[in-house]
Amino acid sequence: MNILIIGGGISGISAAKVALGEKQDVTILESTPEPGGLMARIANCRVGFKTFFDEIRDNKRLTVINDAKIAKVDKKDRTFAVTLNDGQTLTADRVIIATGLTPYDPVEYKGKRVLTSLEYDAVIDQRQGELPADFNKIGFFLCVGSRSKDYPLCSSVCCSYTLREVKWTLQRAKPEVVVFYNDLRFFGQEFYMEKAFRDTGVRFVRANSRYFEEDEEGVTVRYYTGGQLKEERFNYAVLAIGLRPNPQLAELSRMFGFSLNKYGFINEKAPLQTDVEGVFVSGGALEPMNIKDSILTGFGAGLLSVKGPEILAKAEVQDERLYREDEPEFVLSDGDPTICLFYLGTEDPGNGIFYEFVSSKFIEAARDLKKSGKAVYVLTRNMVTPSYGEITYEEARREGVVFVHLEEDETVAFDGNQVRIAREGRELTFNVDKVIRFDDYAKLFKDREYLSLYRSEPQIRWSPTKWGRTKYHIGFIRHPREKRWEEREILGALGEILLDKEEERILPEVNEERCSGCGSCKNACPHSAIEILIREKQLAIFGPFSSSAVPIAHVKEDTCVGCGLCASTCPSDAIAFAEKPPAS
Repeated sequence: MNILIIGGGISGISAAKVALGEKQDVTILESTPEPGGLMARIANCRVGFKTFFDEIRDNKRLTVINDAKIAKVDKKDRTFAVTLNDGQTLTADRVIIATGLTPYDPVEYKGKRVLTSLEYDAVIDQRQGELPADFNKIGFFLCVGSRSKDYPLCSSVCCSYTLREVKWTLQRAKPEVVVFYNDLRFFGQEFYMEKAFRDTGVRFVRANSRYFEEDEEGVTVRYYTGGQLKEERFNYAVLAIGLRPNPQLAELSRMFGFSLNKYGFINEKAPLQTDVEGVFVSGGALEPMNIKDSILTGFGAGLLSVKGPEILAKAEVQDERLYREDEPEFVLSDGDPTICLFYLGTEDPGNGIFYEFVSSKFIEAARDLKKSGKAVYVLTRNMVTPSYGEITYEEARREGVVFVHLEEDETVAFDGNQVRIAREGRELTFNVDKVIRFDDYAKLFKDREYLSLYRSEPQIRWSPTKWGRTKYHIGFIRHPREKRWEEREILGALGEILLDKEEERILPEVNEERCSGCGSCKNACPHSAIEILIREKQLAIFGPFSSSAVPIAHVKEDTCVGCGLCASTCPSDAIAFAEKPPAS
């Protein structure tokens, strides 16, 4: 079977890995001089992409055509004939659209000191040498070119990317850092990162209105917060630019016949499927999404291209390695309140991963109450409605649900059915019949093994559903969010299982006599595949034998990927790989 993938970014490469693993012929059309997409433009991601791509680069079944532009598409029966601008014609049985996302270009703001997040990434790239001499105060500004009238969607990744740029900045220098935001839409462990940065002095300001005035020495920023118009100077202002659909999708839609929605993304007829038979979709061609989900949907689209859409209905979906847990039922307590207030906020960073799930549930419940004639308020410390979730929020606001967004210096006090918001010079009181609080619901789903909480960013990025080699998390237990993601995650997990089946692993072995239990290997392992066990050991002390408990490293086979970092780190040479047996 010939599979054509349009787009050589991380999602397209992920799809190719699955298809190649199933011994299919794959052609990738990349519109730029080399594969990589947005990921290859990020300093701290380009090596990861290169390593990922290198795993298939020399596969004899893979063809990559760079600087490719499609001129014509003909379909006969179930085969696509794709003609390129240079006259070359390709034949494909299945097609995957993986064109990725296009960064917004804020030409109205940009300058020498007002930089986009990608431009700033190049400034702090360690390959560029020294940082600018006046690198003393940096301001980061979120939601530039998204959540706006002309593009109402949330770009899903800008908050997370900004958090990492703050991290990379502080690794290289110690400037004063201020983050201006509407909401902080993080993922998984990132809420702990936010708290750590706050504790080290990074200042966060919830302010939407901003004005930039650049001169040769810096940028003056005016913004409205705390009931006042404030002014602050920065050496550099960094704009977290929104991500929009690739403009190529409009032309590809015309040539292949699939439809787009009003925001410019592909209409998803069924999970990872367009409304044209044999044409699948992954990554940013679907909606704004992060690298983890781009890889996940790439694995899923690659699986569909090989196995066909019927895979979801087959018994393989019941694979015992797929692990799901039902989301808890969201039920408001009995009663018929006239005035309701939802409080969407928590002081516990461990509850942060529930923001997306609880935000959607609160908005859904608030809309239902409003439609039944109730007065409804939603008080937000943070509201996480990424991608199309932003549309639902806007619809609720237009329907009359009143949203009150708390600023950083505002406090909230609950006294029975009275809710009081206070800051210096202002106090606002709500007298309501019912209060529904975030933490009251978050405690219902704590103490579960959420993949997004218990796996680090590198782990969940490259293995987006894998808990261990016999357990792949999907749905609510992977990451609590909207239900529509679950079938995508099933497909992604099945694709990841196929890749794991193809992968030959040689695991390291621990020489317990040499192991001192120092933990160097455990600390170095990026996959949490090393644990320190306590073993009883016989000791001879002046003749009689005695026993003592000693720590010993142990390799967890279901989690280890055989990367060898533990063996290279061990100071006692107690971990090594067994010799690979000769091929028969």
